[in-house]
Amino acid sequence: MIFRIAALALFALAATAPARAWTPAQTATLAAGEPVVALAPAPGGDATQINAAIDIPAPAKTIWSVMTDCAHAMRFVPGLESCRVLERDPKRRWEIIEHEISWMWFLPRIHSVFRADYDPPKRLQFHRISGTLSRNAGEWRLTTGPKGGTRVSYDAVIAANVPVPDFMLEGALKRDIATVLRRLKRECQSTAQH
Repeated sequence: MIFRIAALALFALAATAPARAWTPAQTATLAAGEPVVALAPAPGGDATQINAAIDIPAPAKTIWSVMTDCAHAMRFVPGLESCRVLERDPKRRWEIIEHEISWMWFLPRIHSVFRADYDPPKRLQFHRISGTLSRNAGEWRLTTGPKGGTRVSYDAVIAANVPVPDFMLEGALKRDIATVLRRLKRECQSTAQH
């Protein structure tokens, strides 16, 4: 039986989503400097909706430069083996990006080609062009954090069909999204100090 998989391809919801209202416990987690990650079945039930956020004590401009650079992505996306810009708008309003991800040892490598549309340094929207994922769309938003700094929010709908139970893959996805956000925070803080 083929089960639904939510797979990780962070740079690749084309619809604009309002800011998520986090629970008091999630708000406390964010205030402590930790990421929050919520997963739910996407409308239609054939994909997973991901909502995640972290507060980073760095300016949005610094975070933007880290998020949109393949060299930085190699340091904060788990399993990312290759990140290439295939095509770029001369004014850098959009890029076509290719990722190769070795996510879990028992799964085939994830190949993802997606378009990223930029509204710097506030929003990066992405959507699938081709690859392993049957659905891959979403956005990153950078807003002023409650204590200054920047809140980085990630909302996406991602799916592919592989023969692995949902609970196993969704647990790994939740863990990996949190890892991405923690590493992004560390990478941004390191960049801001230099």
